[in-house]
This record gives sequence, C-alpha cells and structure tokens, in this order.
Amino acid sequence: MKVTTFRIRQRIIQAFMFCVLAILIFAGLSFQAHWEMGKRLRLVERADDLVNNILEIRRFEKNFFLYRQSASLTEARSYLQRVDEICCSKEEGVLRLQTGPQSERFHQILSQYQDTLTLIETLLQKSSPASTSLASLEENLRNLGQQLLTLAERWAKEERATIDRLFLRAVYLFVFSIILFVILGMVVAWYISRLLVRPLFQMQTYMDKIAHGDFTPIPDSECKSQEFFSLFRAFNRMIHELEHHQEQLLQSGKIAAVGTLTAGIAHELNNPINNIVLTAEALKEDFSTLGQGEAQDLIHDILVQSQRASEIVRNLLDFSRSEQPVSEPVNIVQILRDTLKLVQNQVTLSGVEVERDLPSDLPIIHGNPKTLQQIFLNLFINAIQAMRDGGTLAVRARTENGGHWLKVEVADTGTGIAPEDLPHIFEPFYTTKEVGRGTGLGLSVSYSIAQKHGGHIEVKSQKGAGSTFTVVLPVDEEG
Repeated sequence: MKVTTFRIRQRIIQAFMFCVLAILIFAGLSFQAHWEMGKRLRLVERADDLVNNILEIRRFEKNFFLYRQSASLTEARSYLQRVDEICCSKEEGVLRLQTGPQSERFHQILSQYQDTLTLIETLLQKSSPASTSLASLEENLRNLGQQLLTLAERWAKEERATIDRLFLRAVYLFVFSIILFVILGMVVAWYISRLLVRPLFQMQTYMDKIAHGDFTPIPDSECKSQEFFSLFRAFNRMIHELEHHQEQLLQSGKIAAVGTLTAGIAHELNNPINNIVLTAEALKEDFSTLGQGEAQDLIHDILVQSQRASEIVRNLLDFSRSEQPVSEPVNIVQILRDTLKLVQNQVTLSGVEVERDLPSDLPIIHGNPKTLQQIFLNLFINAIQAMRDGGTLAVRARTENGGHWLKVEVADTGTGIAPEDLPHIFEPFYTTKEVGRGTGLGLSVSYSIAQKHGGHIEVKSQKGAGSTFTVVLPVDEEG
C-alpha cells in the first residue's frame, strides 16, 4: 500500500511539474514579448521627437527663406542641437540608424546641414542676401533638410511596424498558449483519470456488487494500472475473505436453525421410532401365532415408519449440509410447501393455524432451492416463536410490477417488533428474543441470501399486533 501511494504521488507530482514548466515557458515568452514592446514604444517616442524636431527645423528654415530673418536660423540651430542630442543618446537601441550604412548617411547629412547652416549665417554677415552663393547654399540646405526628415520618418515608420509585429506575435502567443493549455489540461485530466478515477470507479463497481452479494473478484485483465495492482490484489483477497466469512455466517445461521428444529424433529422422530419398536415387539411375541398376511402387515408398518423417519433425517441433513450454492429454475410454491412441512410439528405444538394463498400459476424464479428454503424456514420459525399462545401464520405469494417481481408475505399475529428495534433487526447478532432463544443471525443471513438472489426483504410490524415480512425476488424472465 505504501508503494502504491508513493507511485501515485510521484506520478501526480510529475504531471504537476510538467504543467508548471509549460506555464513558466509561456510566461517567459510572454514577458519577453511585452518587454520588447515596451522598449519599442520608447523608441517610437524618441523617433517622434526626432521627426518633430526636424519638422521644427524645416519650419524655421522656410521662415528664413520667406522673411530673411537671422532669428529663424538661430531657432533652427537650437532644434538642430536637440536632434544631435537624440542621435548621440547612449540609451541602448535608441537609434538603429547609429549602425549600418543608413546611420552613416544620416550623420553625414546632419553634419552637412550644420555646416551649410553655418555658411549661410556667415554669408549673411558678409554679403548681400541676393548673392548667387547664398542661393546655392539655401537650395542645398533645403535638400539636406528634406533628406533628414525622410530618414527620420522612415525610422519612425519602421519602429511602428515593428511594434505591430510584436503585438501580433503576442496575440498569436496568447491564443496558442490558450489552445496548448486546453490540450494540456485535457491530457492531464485524461492521465489523472486513467491513473486514479478509472481504477477507483472499477473498485466502486465491484464494491456495489459486493453490497448485492456478488463476490466476483476483479479480473487481472482489468488491473492494468501498475499503481493500483497491489491495491486490486489486496481487494481481491478481501473479497475472498468476505465470501469465506459469508459462507461461515450462512452456515452459522443454518446451525442455529437446526438447533431450533432439533426439539420438534426429535419429537417427530420419536413417533415413528416408537411405532417401529411396538410393531417389532408385537411381531416377535406373536410371530408363532400370526398368519402370513398379518405378519406381512406388521412388517409393512415397520417399513413405512422407517421410511418416515429416514425422510425426516434426510430433510434435516439436506438443510444443514454445507455446499456450494447452485442456481437453477425454482418453483417457489413447492419451496414454501416443503418448508411448511419442516415446521409442521412446531406449528401443531404451538397451536398455530396456517393460512395459505399460493396460486399455482406463479412464475418461475432463478435461485438456489436450499438457501431459499432457509429464508422461509427462518421466517416461519420466528413467526411461530412470536405466537406463544397460538395465532395465525399467513403465507401469501403474488407477482407485482407487471410480473417482474415475486413477493412472498409471511405474516403472524404475534407480539410484533418495537419501533426502536425495527432499524436493527437485519444486523448480525441483533435479537429481540430472550437470552438463549436466538442467536441474532437468522434475519441477517436471510437478508444476505435474498440480496444474492437480486432481491430484498421488507418488514412491517406493530408492537402487540404482529409482523409481516415480505421477501421480494426477481422473476426469471426466460423461465
């Protein structure tokens, strides 16, 4: 059992660790995607700053071309300095233009723009605004500014596209993780079901069979789980022991019933034995004077009485014999009649009248005649013992529920059963009789036999007004 528990715990821990590992992997991938998206968002902000500053440079540049104010060039230089600060930022990955051929081009254009802006400022101080050299520099400044703006906008556009790809990847990762976790959950649920639920359900099924008297062990072909193999083996041992003890309990009930029958049967045996003795003595004394016909009549009386005694003993031995029950088609009316014959002497001595309502057209049931006889024998003896001053024993049989169930009622007019005792009368060794008059096994064994036949026993009783026990048995449909 300890090995089984350890294996089950180990398998569950392995499944749990596998789920935790999968969750950690997807959590790491999700964290990486969100971290990258956060970094890219910061880059987009810097790219937008770069584009906005270059736009401001171009705006003051156009103002200068329109109004020829040196203040416009001063403002353009201040924004140019901000662009240079962004480009020279030490933040990791701020500007992908810092590496590769486009980076060199951007820095070259930025440097040329600064130099051109310086030359224009110098010419404004030395010559007239209408000089040819100044016009050439202005055109060059305009081209360089446009190139700077194009490169900055391209970078911002690329960063936004990168964010879109990261976001799409995060969505795909989220959807894929949900699908994978659902599949993983189903696999783990199937694994746990195969590991725990299925074996436990099998065990519950066989426990229900045991509750109905079926002690069939779990076949080895169904013990596929190595974790539960030892438990199934122990369970089969328990079933074997329960069946063995059930047979012992059944036999104990038989012995108790035999003990109750002994007094009546001894009295019943005494009659034929006395007749045999008296007839034999008469035959011995008058042998010489008897005719052949008279002697044969006496011998015939001896044989009849001997057969009667032999039949009584044989019925008692058949009832008390321990044998493996064999199920066969049974006529319940014949069982009831034979059982009433067994208690006929007790019925006569107790002054009890027997009322019978046993239709001849009752359906056939399937069961073991000996064990079924024991049920009714226990009920008859209990009923007779409950009527010490005489009374009526009613035995009635009928079908119900469309002929699917056969009910046999055994009713008496005896002392009845107290309400507080009714819930316990089918418990082993529970008895309401006086000390020495009962073992408390009769009803318990009878109920167990009824369950083995797929039926049960119902009881109605009122203190001082008698009891009615109803044996409910399934009908053999094929019969």
